[in-house]
Amino acid sequence: MRLLTFLAFAGALAASGLTSGQEALDAKPLTWRGVQLGPEQVFEGDYTNDYETSVFRPDGAAAADAMWLSGWQDRPGDGGGITRRYHLRFVGRQTVEPGKFGGLGAYGQEVLISRLISSRVLIEKPDPDPAPAATAPAKAGAKPKAKTRRRLRKP
Repeated sequence: MRLLTFLAFAGALAASGLTSGQEALDAKPLTWRGVQLGPEQVFEGDYTNDYETSVFRPDGAAAADAMWLSGWQDRPGDGGGITRRYHLRFVGRQTVEPGKFGGLGAYGQEVLISRLISSRVLIEKPDPDPAPAATAPAKAGAKPKAKTRRRLRKP
């Protein structure tokens, strides 16, 4: 009888997903920085990060449905003129009401990461180098000036 009870309990735990180390999702709403956020849910999609943007686009969503992402811990090399794109899977909360979020209020929704499940880099693209400065054209037949060395005086 004890064995049957143990197996039933183990089966219930496996079915609920608690044996795999996952915590249950919090269904209670939350207020963060004065913004009402909905219950926790699992998000998956692409995240673009550079010095001006922090944009998350869920899998299958149109570009117009991109959301501002908060709670991301920068990785070495993020920002600093490098655009990186990650594929993320995380537990988070989305804003309940549409608003103006992110840089210049360009995004209608914001999502807050509660727990990161996985991330992998998709693109690591440095910005192009600036064009070289224009140099004065050399005169025909002119020799380049040699650098003169200053001799050290002996004491």
